[in-house]
Amino acid sequence: MPMMQCGHAAQGYADNDPGKPVCVICAGLDPRAYLVAEEPDLKGRRARCAYFRTCGSEVDSSVDLAFFKYKGPGSRHAEEMCGNCAYHKDGHVLVRTNCEFVPRGPAEYDEYYCGCHGWN
Repeated sequence: MPMMQCGHAAQGYADNDPGKPVCVICAGLDPRAYLVAEEPDLKGRRARCAYFRTCGSEVDSSVDLAFFKYKGPGSRHAEEMCGNCAYHKDGHVLVRTNCEFVPRGPAEYDEYYCGCHGWN
């Protein structure tokens, strides 16, 4: 599945267009969930399970991983999250008026789900 502009690899297809990939995590919340992005360079990058603190699973980054989220250079995580307070830049304006927005920058690890808490 391709990377979507929301930052996740697509996990399914749009209801109104069965051949069009979509990020089911962000569908209905972010219009970028329906837009295919250029695939990032994942060479040498690692991904940790979203439950890493309790699970510990770590693998090579790949768009084929379940619920994969790219957090490297040029990602939404790097450019749209505040490095001072961790708020998204859109919410930052509304809530964090006493904090100057500074992009967080790329994370060391990408994120995925390994299945450690089950699949249903």
